Amino acid sequence: MDEVKEESGKTLVEVTTDRIIDYITSRQLKPGDKVPTEAEFLDKFEVSRGTLREAFKVLIARNILESRQGAGTFISEKQGIPDDPLGLTFIYDDQMLALDMIDLRLMIEPKAAQLAAVNATEEQKQALIDMMATLEDKINKGESYVTEDGKFHQLIAESTGNRIIGNLTYILFSSIEKNIALTLNNLSVSNTLYYHRRILKAILEGEIFDAYNAMTNHLSLIREYMIKAHEEEIKGQAGEEA
Repeated sequence: MDEVKEESGKTLVEVTTDRIIDYITSRQLKPGDKVPTEAEFLDKFEVSRGTLREAFKVLIARNILESRQGAGTFISEKQGIPDDPLGLTFIYDDQMLALDMIDLRLMIEPKAAQLAAVNATEEQKQALIDMMATLEDKINKGESYVTEDGKFHQLIAESTGNRIIGNLTYILFSSIEKNIALTLNNLSVSNTLYYHRRILKAILEGEIFDAYNAMTNHLSLIREYMIKAHEEEIKGQAGEEA
């Protein structure tokens, strides 16, 4: 069992974890940055190897650090965001969950598109163009484009200039995949391409109202298809029970 540091009431692992976080934040390390080696941290913190490794495990579990085989330990791209902070894993009604999430997306993403039209950098605009090209290529080949669609929406959020929106959309990424998966058979490819192109065009041209409206229309159409699919599922279940 870990020793307890008397003045704080924390275990040595907890204290070491806090010190590593302080080290990261004081130096403003960013996702992808490499952190010092185990030997360097042992030198700096004067704790046992076991304590340091346990602290690393805690930080990896919290998505603050990530270990890359043969390369070392780095600041995680997930930036400390838990994998399922909303507890969606334990909500078992997929249809209703997806509908709840699309309603939440309608509150957030049209404004995100509007902000992206104002704040997106040239590099971010190019990333959106490239992702759109990848998405179109997947569609033309008849392949699933769920991941690319989600990344497109995530890139828009990251282009807002608001880090909280970017992180929040990351949390919602699983719902984006769920939304697309539930509507893939109903929402025509032409509609998908049409709205994504409109959203992209508006952002690239700095048209804030067009960006807002295009995203609103896109998500509203998805919502309509989801309600239709849910109603048909209920009818099917009623028919089976009759």
